[in-house]
Amino acid sequence: MRTSPSLTEVEIQAFTKFAMDHEVITDGETGVKNANILCTPIIDLDSDITPEGLADSFAKVKSQLKLKSATYKRADELASKLSPVEQATYKAWAARQKMLIGLDGSEEGYQNVKSLLGWMRGNPVTDHNLDLALSNITNNIQFGRIHFKPQPRADRAYGPGGKLNHAFGQKDEPAKSVEAQEEFHPNGRRNHAYKPTQDAAAKPAPAPDAWQEICQMHLKEWVTQGQRAKLEGEYNAGITAGKSWREIGMSLASMVRDQQRGR
Repeated sequence: MRTSPSLTEVEIQAFTKFAMDHEVITDGETGVKNANILCTPIIDLDSDITPEGLADSFAKVKSQLKLKSATYKRADELASKLSPVEQATYKAWAARQKMLIGLDGSEEGYQNVKSLLGWMRGNPVTDHNLDLALSNITNNIQFGRIHFKPQPRADRAYGPGGKLNHAFGQKDEPAKSVEAQEEFHPNGRRNHAYKPTQDAAAKPAPAPDAWQEICQMHLKEWVTQGQRAKLEGEYNAGITAGKSWREIGMSLASMVRDQQRGR
């Protein structure tokens, strides 16, 4: 049975030492998850957190834990060489970087620490030098790798390394409206560029005007080029004047009769 309803200092120390000995990550969100995975089974048994209990739990949940990688160890080695002031400077600087993956316990966060501190090569860790390191590494892959938080491309004005995002602020242009086209030209000839819309294709075509058909018949009655040119001229003049199909048809019929009579 637990001796205290809350975690005691002894339990915290036992966890910290066990995690260090077994290379369990304790930093950031990953560290919180590791602590919950490792300690919750012990607490659920109403037991105190002890080295023995941690060992039993570790054997059962090891596959669920995030352990220290080679990247983590290198980042930790570089960080351990910093003075307390430099460590505080790095933490404060990283916390201000909105896009940079910081000290969240992730592999990407440790890669960033490794790359940034590795770029320093003995130079003091200051805000200015960290800004230079970030810019140089982002633009030169030979200096290392920097990981940024994923963001939709169009939702950020600047990309990694401060590069301008040309897609920012742009909106998808609305589809241009297609100018309506008529199936027939004013002279009655079919418009071969005409493409019926979805609504037009679904609706049955209206029945043609009887006089319109009569006009088309008259246009074909004369066979010579000169004769047809006269008919088409009369036809087009009627269309331009806004005459009805009946009026145009009667005018064409009159021209045909006059020609047949020899006028």
